[in-house]
This record gives sequence, structure tokens and C-alpha cells, in this order.
Amino acid sequence: MKGDRTPILQMDLAYSQTDFPAKPESVPPKPQGKGLSLWLASVFVVGQMAGSGVLALPKALADAGWSGVVLLLFCCVNSLYAGICLGRCWSILEERYEEYKAKNRYPYPAIAFRAGGKWMKYVTSVCIDINLFGVAIVFLLLSSQLISTVAASWGINFCYWLLIIGAVLCPLMWLGTPEDFWPAAVIALGSTIVACVLLIVLIAKDAAVAANAHYPPPTVKNFFLAFGTILFSFGGAASFPTFQNDMKNRNDFPKAAIAGFIFLLILYVPVAVLGYSVYGDKVESDVIDSLPHSTIKTIISVLLAFHMIFAFLLVINATSQEFEEFLNVPNGFGWKRCAVRTAMLVVIVFIAQSIPKFGKVLNLVGGSAITLTASVFPCFFYYALCSQHNPSWPERYIPVHEKVYLVVIMVCGVVGGCISTYSAINDIAGADTFNPPCYVNITAANFL
Repeated sequence: MKGDRTPILQMDLAYSQTDFPAKPESVPPKPQGKGLSLWLASVFVVGQMAGSGVLALPKALADAGWSGVVLLLFCCVNSLYAGICLGRCWSILEERYEEYKAKNRYPYPAIAFRAGGKWMKYVTSVCIDINLFGVAIVFLLLSSQLISTVAASWGINFCYWLLIIGAVLCPLMWLGTPEDFWPAAVIALGSTIVACVLLIVLIAKDAAVAANAHYPPPTVKNFFLAFGTILFSFGGAASFPTFQNDMKNRNDFPKAAIAGFIFLLILYVPVAVLGYSVYGDKVESDVIDSLPHSTIKTIISVLLAFHMIFAFLLVINATSQEFEEFLNVPNGFGWKRCAVRTAMLVVIVFIAQSIPKFGKVLNLVGGSAITLTASVFPCFFYYALCSQHNPSWPERYIPVHEKVYLVVIMVCGVVGGCISTYSAINDIAGADTFNPPCYVNITAANFL
């Protein structure tokens, strides 16, 4: 019976405040009425994820066959539910611990700490950093590819564009939190919407070649590479707690996540299905490369390059704030913030120059870190927090059917992620698919 449960003391009794300092005095509570609205938060959710998925999902369907449509919907629903669980986790922290009602620079690791302890905090931090660094690298590679293709007549090759765009992004990274640069999310989403409409029009005009398209059955390796790509397309959960922390009403985040994922499906499904049905197994990793040359194709490339550049700012911000907290950088603009974020950008550019093929990075990150941060951790943390009890806390109860679904998401994430990661590593290291780093083959016009 409910009354017979033995209360479990809250976890902060087992760990001193020095293990995970909240520092509420250094981060004042957010003034009422300020912050992101529900709809603007949903724009952030869509804006950080949409571009890469639009470009890569047709190829993912080619790798997985028509079963990829079911896989896409399955990953979407699972990622959405995991994102909702993550939002609920933060609400639980706020109702149990006073310090989390203030603005927090490390919300996801804070959830991990309260759910699993100090060691889980560190594991989660590492996974988030790998996740967001990987996504940022993909966005940098994609934007460089798109711009180098459009500006091919300028004689500046892809590897140099990586450096140029990195230099442009550097001062923009110095902005504080998502609340400080919300126009970036609006621009990222707006450019993607227009690009998707134009992309659908061009692919539909190319439908005459569909009669020559082939749809071979997928191999096991390709199916799990597709799994990594699809999960990457819905894998923005590592940034969700940061967005939620900047909301006017943080309890509204699950609604923002639902709105964002519905809009993602509206963007993703037509482009993915149409691209695969028209080009079959010949569709390129970047579907734009499958289109015939035209002015509209150039416009699409420019619009999506804008998306990648602004989405880069959205995804890297959570990791930037966490590094600043770890290094005791003051919570305000200053030279220390500029130095830390510039150093992070240098590392991102170096890795992008080392693995200059965005599809390979996307598959690897999607199958490894994103699987954990977008599927496994949110469900585990929600389950763990709801299993904790204290007489002073509101009771949290998970129905049996919901517990089963949480376990299904975690098991699918672990099994699929392990196989997908193994397949991605083999693909990167394979002699027939290896691409030399930019600093070894700097004269190459395009690696992608």
C-alpha cells in the first residue's frame, strides 16, 4: 500500500553541496514575465534540429528501405516522449529543491545528479559534450559544404570555408544564453521552412526519373547507419533543459516539445519520402546534391546554410555554459567567456578539418551520444526521480504501461545505438570510404 512505503531520504543528504554547488546566490532568480514564451521555445526546438534532418533523411530512407518510414516515426515518437520526460524532470527538481528555481547553467547534469548521483552527473556531462560538439561539427561541415558549392566560382575550396565560417561564428558564440539570441532560432526555422517548400517543388519536378529508381533491400549495416541518421535528426534533447530554463513558465516545456516535434514531422516526412521515391538508392547523403543545377537550388543552399550557421549557435550554447560553470567563469560577458568559447570553436574546427564528411560524423554521433542523451538518459532519470520519496515532496507516480514504454525506449536506444555506433566506426575507418583530413589534402575542392 502507498502508506507502507519507506521514505527514501532526498539525495542531497548523501552528497555535500561542494559535490555539485548550486550557487543560487550567484545566479539570481529570473524576473517574472521575462524569458521565452511557449511558442518561442518550440521554435528553438525545431530551429536547432530541422536543417540537417531535411538534407540527410532521404539518404537514411535509402539505407533502411521503405521500413525507414516506420523507423522515422518510431524515433520521432520515442524522442518526443523522452523530451517530455526531461521537461518533467526539471519540474521535479524545482518542486523539491529551492536552488533550481533560479536560472541554472548546467540543467541536464543537475537532473543527472539528483537522479543518479555524482558519477552519473559526470557521465552525462561527457555525453552531452560529445553530443553537442558532434552536432556543431555537422552543422559547420554542412554550412561549409553548401556555401562552397554555391561560391565555387570564387576559387575558395571547402576546407578554407570551414575556417572562414568558424571566424564568423566566433564573436556570435560570445552571446550568453538562448534568451539573448532568440532571433537566431527564428531565422533558422524561417529559412528551413522556405527551403523545404522549394526543395519539395524541385524534387517533384524531377519525378520523371522515378521510373528508373531502384529500391534494393537494406543490409543490416545500412539499416543501423540509417538508425543513427534518423535519431540524429530528432536528437536535440541535450539542449532542451537549457531552453526550458529560459522559459517564462518552465512547466510549459512539454507543450513546446510536442508542438516542435509535430512541426518537425511536417518538414521531414514529405522531403524524405519524396526524395527517396524519386531518386531511390542513388540519392546523395545531402539530397541537394541529387538536384539538377538551377537558381532555385542555389537559393535552397543559401537558405539552409543560414540555418546551419544559426542552429550552430543554439546547439553549442549548453556546452558553453557548462564549461564556464566548471571553470568558474563569471556569469556575464567578459574576456574569460570569450576565451573559453573561442577555444571550444577552435577544437570544433579542428575536428571538422579532420573528418571532412558530414554524413560519417552524423552517423557516429547519432548512434552514440545522441542515443544516450535523447533516449536513454531522459527515461532513466524520470523513472529514478519518480521512484524517490520524501515526506516533504509531492508524490510522483508512473503507471505500469508508462513504465513499460520507458523500458522499451531505453532498451531500443541501447541496442540500436551500440550497433549503429559500431557500423559508423567501421564506415569511417573503411579503406574504400576513407577521406583524408583537410590539413593533409587541403587542395581538395570538396570532400562531401
